[in-house]
Amino acid sequence: MVYSNFKKIFVLAVIVILSLSFGCERDKIVAKVNGEKITEMDLNRLLEHGGMKTAQTPHEKEIQKMVRTEILNQLINERLMMQAARKEKIKIDKSEVTKEYEAIVKAFSSESEYLKRLKEKGISKDFILKSIEKDIMAAKFIDRLAKDISITENELKEYYEKNLSVFMTSEAYRLSLIKADSIDDARKIKRELEAGASFEEMAKKHPAGHQEQGSETGWVTMGTFPKDIAKEIIKIKSGSFGGPIAGREGYYLVKVFEKREARTAPFEEVKADIIQILLQNKKSEILSNWIQQERAKAKIEIKGT
Repeated sequence: MVYSNFKKIFVLAVIVILSLSFGCERDKIVAKVNGEKITEMDLNRLLEHGGMKTAQTPHEKEIQKMVRTEILNQLINERLMMQAARKEKIKIDKSEVTKEYEAIVKAFSSESEYLKRLKEKGISKDFILKSIEKDIMAAKFIDRLAKDISITENELKEYYEKNLSVFMTSEAYRLSLIKADSIDDARKIKRELEAGASFEEMAKKHPAGHQEQGSETGWVTMGTFPKDIAKEIIKIKSGSFGGPIAGREGYYLVKVFEKREARTAPFEEVKADIIQILLQNKKSEILSNWIQQERAKAKIEIKGT
């Protein structure tokens, strides 16, 4: 489902949005979309989520006014989509909402911890579930709106040719590093390695801070390291080790497990990714055109922000 532009504004807010207390301002109507109200609280919730603070200077007040106008327009667009989705009789299964909710909860140690965080912000679980339901409905509506999209082979190849740099990967190495505080210690460790000690075990005893679980770095580029160290690493053949190499924080022994040459991924390898990119672009264009048309037809009253 594609709802990225609106999702950033409305769904990420599900996790971190703050519930504010605006007294009598909470029910102030700032706009109506085909008779449906948008309140000051609706607007302020999103402004707070975006980090908007009370403006102090004339310049800050001008920026705040521009941001409020943009957020209000996003809210109007959202209302138009929700109204259209209801008209299309788009249904949401409870299991879909539950699945999305559980995905959010996984970012926390437990559901109780998540609900505690929500309570501290004055947000209820019911509010979260309704927000998720609204997001899923919007996503389904956009999918229906763009159901006739097609991508041709020529479009895919044209995108690939114009964006080759995107599909390039740098030369990379899979390494293990041993760090010693002094050159004498480094030479001693090297003698043990030459006598048959396991490099992997020695790396766990003398980690350099780059390894995962004290053994390997995973795939890394030489841009990860200072130039003087990288220069020495690239001299080491795959399957062997070298050093000691002097660094700012000590001396290093490096084993190169494997080297991956710089390459440009072939078209067939990235074709599926390009399809998704072009689908996203076309859906965004269709949605933008739809919103423009609907806003021209809708009865939109802005009360002032």
